[in-house]
Amino acid sequence: MRNEREEGAVQKRRIKAVMLITMAFTALHTVLSQDAGPILHPRTPAPATLLVVCDLTCNWKLDGEAKGSIEAAGSAKAKVQFGEHIVVAITEDGLDQAQQIIKVHEKGQTAVSIELEPVREARLKTEQEAKEKAKRAQQETERAEREKAARDQQERDRQAAERAAQEELNRLIWIDPATGLMWTKKDNGSDLNAQEALNYCRNLRLAGHSDWQLPTIDQLATISDPAVTGSGWGQHIKGNLQISGFEWGTSIKKARLVPWTFNFYDGSRLEGVLGERQDRALCVRRSGQ
Repeated sequence: MRNEREEGAVQKRRIKAVMLITMAFTALHTVLSQDAGPILHPRTPAPATLLVVCDLTCNWKLDGEAKGSIEAAGSAKAKVQFGEHIVVAITEDGLDQAQQIIKVHEKGQTAVSIELEPVREARLKTEQEAKEKAKRAQQETERAEREKAARDQQERDRQAAERAAQEELNRLIWIDPATGLMWTKKDNGSDLNAQEALNYCRNLRLAGHSDWQLPTIDQLATISDPAVTGSGWGQHIKGNLQISGFEWGTSIKKARLVPWTFNFYDGSRLEGVLGERQDRALCVRRSGQ
């Protein structure tokens, strides 16, 4: 029994020793692995060279990576792998840019020329055309404004002339809105007999019209209004007409022209000629003719 117990104890010590050795080796492997770092593989060198030439001083990029600057008509080199590459060149002021797509498929040197001058010339031409277009548009706008101002002034002058003409016309004539008859604003201002009154109106040239007539006695009655309060001979005459005496009128009696006079002071009518009188001619015509 003693031998069996001793043999069991020895077996346990062996197992424990094996476990300690295993743990020690595991820990050592972990430490060595951490210190050693990543395993580096040798990098394959780029098999080709790209030669980039730029006609203007520029900054350039290769496949999106900035590569520095190139003097005007100068060049720069870069190692590249086989395949497709994008070369971009930008002027120092950043206003012009050009790019080329290059396919490199053999060893040695592949040249690429980036021309920025045509790009700059095209931009400057476009800018100049835009300036000229804007200038023409401005000139056209100014011309249109001047023409409009001239038209507006002409319209103002026309309206002013029309107002002046209307004022002058109002000074010369009056149109009765009730009858549409156009009357001279004033009578002739001096004594006339019936025949002279007829001739005066027939020969009158006023307000652009030459078809004036001596009114009938009934036409004179249409401009008499007791409700109007004037002064002098025009005590009761409409239209603010200026009269200086009795006004000659006519009527037809037995196919014969008969002279009358009308008194606007009291609205009375007198037929025929009754001696020395202050008889005047107030002329009339049909408006719209």
